Amino acid sequence: MSIEVRGLSKRFGTFTALDDVSLEVPTGSLTALLGPSGSGKSTLLRIIAGLERSDSGEVIISGKVAKDLKPRDRGVGFVFQHYAAFKHMTVWDNVAFGLKIRHRPRAEIRLRVDELLELVQLSPFAKRYPSQLSGGQRQRMALARALAVEPQVLLLDEPFGALDARVRSELRVWLRRLHEEVHVTTIFVTHDQHEAMDLAARIAVVNHGRIEQVGSPRDLYEQPASEFVMGFIGQASKIGESWVRPHDLEISLERSEGRIAAKVERVVHLGFEVRVELSLESGEIALVQITRDEATRLGLASGDRVWVLPQRLREFSAGLPTEAAPASSEASA
Repeated sequence: MSIEVRGLSKRFGTFTALDDVSLEVPTGSLTALLGPSGSGKSTLLRIIAGLERSDSGEVIISGKVAKDLKPRDRGVGFVFQHYAAFKHMTVWDNVAFGLKIRHRPRAEIRLRVDELLELVQLSPFAKRYPSQLSGGQRQRMALARALAVEPQVLLLDEPFGALDARVRSELRVWLRRLHEEVHVTTIFVTHDQHEAMDLAARIAVVNHGRIEQVGSPRDLYEQPASEFVMGFIGQASKIGESWVRPHDLEISLERSEGRIAAKVERVVHLGFEVRVELSLESGEIALVQITRDEATRLGLASGDRVWVLPQRLREFSAGLPTEAAPASSEASA
């Protein structure tokens, strides 16, 4: 089932949550709405689900305008950050709840719930109560409950936000595999760029109620359409009016024309990679990413004087990205 959003706007008093937002979500895709807190991404998700009404614009689900459809009639499953589980019900009964209130036959309910618990790897915990589950297990229960009514669209609002980093990482892997099995059109909201880039095939970057750019993780990282996307997707440093990625800065211990003087503030070892934090003479901070072998060769330590040469600079003049031409290594040698 495809989703199309056309010109959605939504205000809460004097605050503009959404400002003329349009977005297409292809059938069967896994799409992330990525942006900082207050950017409007959760409001957009709630309007798609029918939990909020827009001031203008429309949502089209599978070719049909959904404005007057109630949430239960939209074929949408919704999972919140906080699981909203029925504490007095077992895991099995929590998953079965949506089917029971739709008066499905008992045999169908039993078969569907058992299949889903197997799918989300919770069969051994069917008779437990939510309080007896870990955070990751409760989130998987919530996803099973949302899938029980066979939604055509699955909407996830910060689904892993309340979990620790290790559990979030494990659930990302699990959700990717789950999506490959069920192929439900899925939209999830997150403010975590790593989560979005790890999970989603398409990412819509949201900022101040508007969509800045939609594309694959690679497109957003390598071809950002604005300063905001450049700074929000992956790490980047601003040097003067230009932006540069950490791996596009070359460190040298020798001074030469075209290189920028800097002082090493911190060297952080991250396994195979090493991150070097530099302070430039201009007062700007630059991050450089180098290999462990290169860090060993350079022998960098806090307080060292070094020189850096940008290999690839990007500028955003009048909102349009352009690539600046840095001095070459040969010219500055």
